[in-house]
Amino acid sequence: MDELVARVEANADELVELLDLLVATKQLGADLAPELKTATAESRESLEELRLALEREETLVLLQTVGENVETLTELLELLDATKDLADDLVPEVKTVAADARKPLEELRVAFEGQEPLVLLQKLGENTDTFIELLDLLEATEGLVTELIPELKAAAAGSRSSFEQLRIVVAGFADARGDRELEPYEMGQNLGNMLSLAERLGDPKLINSVDAGLTAFTDERTSEPTGIRGLLGALRDDDVRQGLGTLVEFLRRMGKAQKQE
Repeated sequence: MDELVARVEANADELVELLDLLVATKQLGADLAPELKTATAESRESLEELRLALEREETLVLLQTVGENVETLTELLELLDATKDLADDLVPEVKTVAADARKPLEELRVAFEGQEPLVLLQKLGENTDTFIELLDLLEATEGLVTELIPELKAAAAGSRSSFEQLRIVVAGFADARGDRELEPYEMGQNLGNMLSLAERLGDPKLINSVDAGLTAFTDERTSEPTGIRGLLGALRDDDVRQGLGTLVEFLRRMGKAQKQE
């Protein structure tokens, strides 16, 4: 008894709070008793139906399945909650888009009801592999064109002057042809002869020889007049005799060609 008295004295404050709490709880129970009786009477039928529903085998299976997948169900509920918020934000925009797209969709529906789209879809189905290869080729071509665009722009800018000069040359060629009415065959033959002549004149040996001879017109040492004695003396020079022989052969062949015409 002494030990019990000592413990009661040591916890006197907690016992007083406990007694106060019991008094308050008793008063709360007295206040809630009528409400609880009314609520119990009103919910008796609903609770009976709930009890019967819970006693069904399907309900037990459902509760068991929910218990086994409680984590997945929780994630699903969170996803549905986020989806609801997203749907609430998107509903006004979706309504606006649907209103704006109503007319194009109607036109598209009418177009698809025609026979031509069906034929097109059939052709695409029959040539799917070819169509895929074509798309791959277009994709590769697009990349190539994208890489070449800067180079093409630079080339076009650099060749603009050359093209302009070529245009002037072609215009002059057209005017010259207008002055002399030539048949296409005769014109082609003349161009072929000119190309053949240009090929011969392009011989490096001939170009070097003519270039060396033309330097005589700019050399001050060759500006002095040459008399008969100087000419006879020059004929003893091997270089002069070589050039003179070539010139005589040139005149001989040119005269022979004129006789054949």
